Amino acid sequence: MLGLSRPIAIGLAALAFVLVIAGLIYGSVREIRSMVNEAASSAKALSDQTWAAKIEKANAEANKRIADQASAVIQIQADAADRVNAASQELEELRKRNAALPHGGDIGLSADRVRLLPD
Repeated sequence: MLGLSRPIAIGLAALAFVLVIAGLIYGSVREIRSMVNEAASSAKALSDQTWAAKIEKANAEANKRIADQASAVIQIQADAADRVNAASQELEELRKRNAALPHGGDIGLSADRVRLLPD
């Protein structure tokens, strides 16, 4: 073998074998590290998507509650306006009926005016 002594040739072969094994181990470690990094990136992306979906759902629910409350406020305001209008109309009707009674300038309550009072 190229004029090398047997112990040197065995030593070189052993060194070459150790270098090949070290290269294989280094390549394996790099591949494992790459797989771990990829798995971590995938897990982070999935976690981000999950939390984004949860936040979006919570925001949608909050917006629906706000819209429902706004709708309820509008309904309450409309009911209150209807009641105020009805009370104003009733008062105007009482004023007209009072004015139509005879002896409008009299002091005190007549029986007809007492009947105009609410119960």
